[in-house]
Amino acid sequence: MKMTLVVDTDDPKGIDAAWQMIAILQKKAGHATPSPLKKEFGKIEYIKQMRKYVREQVDALNDPNNESVESAEDMYRLRNTKMFADRIFRDEKW
Repeated sequence: MKMTLVVDTDDPKGIDAAWQMIAILQKKAGHATPSPLKKEFGKIEYIKQMRKYVREQVDALNDPNNESVESAEDMYRLRNTKMFADRIFRDEKW
């Protein structure tokens, strides 16, 4: 079966519904379920996440067994920031 979805970018509910349809079709076909990369949260939640990231980096810097942050310079590396963002976008507890 082939299907074409037309999505109205001005219709957020329609976009969510399209994702749900794709997830159902992929599940029936035995494929992994897609997840949208868009994550929405407000300014306060954003500030909380920034504070959490800084706290994690400082804790890692102070932990001699943690190899992800060995110096203050490591705290702003793209790799560490990406790993934190990946946890948010994978809906891990954050």
